[in-house]
Amino acid sequence: MPFFGGTIVFLPSIPKPHVHAQPLILPSIPSAPPSPSSSLPPHLSNPLDLKCHARARIPTPHGHVFLHLYKTNQDAKEHLAIVFDPVQMEERKEGRDHIRSRSLDSVWREGETEMERLIRGAYVGRLGLDGGKASRPTGSRTTTDALSSSSSTSNSDLTPPPPPPTPLVRIHSECFTGETLGSQRCDCGEQLDESLRLISLPTLSDPLDPHSPLVPGRGVIVYLRQEGRGIGLLSKLLAYNLQDLGHDTVEANLALGHGADERKWDVAGGILEDLGFGKDGGEGLRLMTNNPGKVDGLRGEGINVVERVGMVPRAWETYPHRHHHSDEEEVGYDASAGGVGPLSLALEGQLHPEVKVEEAAREKERREWMARRGGVGMIGGGETRSEELDRYLKTKVERMGHILELPKD
Repeated sequence: MPFFGGTIVFLPSIPKPHVHAQPLILPSIPSAPPSPSSSLPPHLSNPLDLKCHARARIPTPHGHVFLHLYKTNQDAKEHLAIVFDPVQMEERKEGRDHIRSRSLDSVWREGETEMERLIRGAYVGRLGLDGGKASRPTGSRTTTDALSSSSSTSNSDLTPPPPPPTPLVRIHSECFTGETLGSQRCDCGEQLDESLRLISLPTLSDPLDPHSPLVPGRGVIVYLRQEGRGIGLLSKLLAYNLQDLGHDTVEANLALGHGADERKWDVAGGILEDLGFGKDGGEGLRLMTNNPGKVDGLRGEGINVVERVGMVPRAWETYPHRHHHSDEEEVGYDASAGGVGPLSLALEGQLHPEVKVEEAAREKERREWMARRGGVGMIGGGETRSEELDRYLKTKVERMGHILELPKD
């Protein structure tokens, strides 16, 4: 019987799990007709043309961020950049090290007013009832302006302040199921919140000097609208059904006629370049990812990735050999922490003496962020924990080349 108005097709080339007694039969899915309101801009063969259309301050459980909205000529989607740069909000001054959008700060038309610039987000400091101060176009700031951006610089001492720590950056792809519903099939919701948390943490002003003073964390999360590793929400849901039938995430994508990973990094590279991370004198960055393809993709776009920072699932990081437990009666479940999170085994004396100190410190940090006002998305400050997630991550490591140490059990 036809599905979705299509015809039944046989895909004998797709590996069949042993649970299937009959050949896998899949429906063909006709392309949805484009809606008049979502017609694409020029053909994808055109060079990338990207612009930041708006910027606004958003208070989050992890601190204040500046949310940037981008549009491109490559698709009809609205991509985002979440910028952590607390120094920008301290004073109404422009600094050379601020993470700012060049396209947003540029002059959009002759005779544009200061209010127009304030409304779209081209301002410095913070807006308030007394108004605000519009930014000046990139390139119009002088050396004196840059030096005066540091509150610690006096008129008699114009020595440039030391450069800020290298920003921490995450390229994150939209995931409705993981971020909004808290799906346990993937760790996307957890990764988004953990990225926000890690970027917001204070860091050493000199990474090579453990005694150097702490400075506010700074960095960017580029949020790309490419659901399901680029295949879209419809195909993603169909792939979930295939996974329930015994296929892994790669086999499911291939069975639906997609690649294992159809994401592209040109828009991410364009956004980072607009924020000052381009190869033409742009700042380097530390990239949070387990996927070496992201590192190669961004470097291919001219972005200076100086370090890859791995991301370990919270359940594996905190409780690596017991992450399959789900019963409240089992060791490691702390109902007082909102129904998620392990008890302090270090305090119970169940750990080897050599690891007690490290585990106690880790548990203290975990309790602190579990007790904060909450995280973002459905997962928030909690953790994703399920056998389905473990299978998903194992597939990403073994079949997609992701760099992540799998638990021994």
